[in-house]
Amino acid sequence: MIDLNKQKVGFRIREKRDQKGLTQAELSKVCGISKNYFSAVENGRNSPSVEVLRKIAKALDVSLLFLLDDRIDDMESRVALEVERLEKIFVKIPKEQLDVAEGLITQAARLRILLDDNWRDIMENGEYEKFSQSENQKPYDRKRPIVENYDNRDRTYHAIMKQLTDLIVKETVSGKSKLLGRTRQ
Repeated sequence: MIDLNKQKVGFRIREKRDQKGLTQAELSKVCGISKNYFSAVENGRNSPSVEVLRKIAKALDVSLLFLLDDRIDDMESRVALEVERLEKIFVKIPKEQLDVAEGLITQAARLRILLDDNWRDIMENGEYEKFSQSENQKPYDRKRPIVENYDNRDRTYHAIMKQLTDLIVKETVSGKSKLLGRTRQ
């Protein structure tokens, strides 16, 4: 399924590229990305990173916000829904810990949305791409940068979730831990 906002971003890119009289191959070369990847972005099949969008915006002489427009609103609404979900999960965090927890919940929500988008991209476009330093070099398979981004974000997400879990007061009932079912010493 193609995301409508990715289509809008792609349409804005295509519109500006056509106005400048550039081909996909020419613009992708200026941006330092493969023609296939650029084509997928422009056709709404891929959700590029902000860094890739910055390169495209610079090459087209437009602002990053021009390309993002509705994408920012969509991301923020998805983050808000994820914040609500996490707040329900971590409702037992003590009030004196809420200032810390609120920031962690927001960060976890943002990471979760980015992880979901990265995962979709990896599933659609694979973990590896053909790459070469120059036209004279034979292309070889290399891990796509988004895979490393995904791995780093996933580690950070898990660390934040552990911090949030550690803030929850472990309830006890008559000396037995509810979580472990063992007698506390």
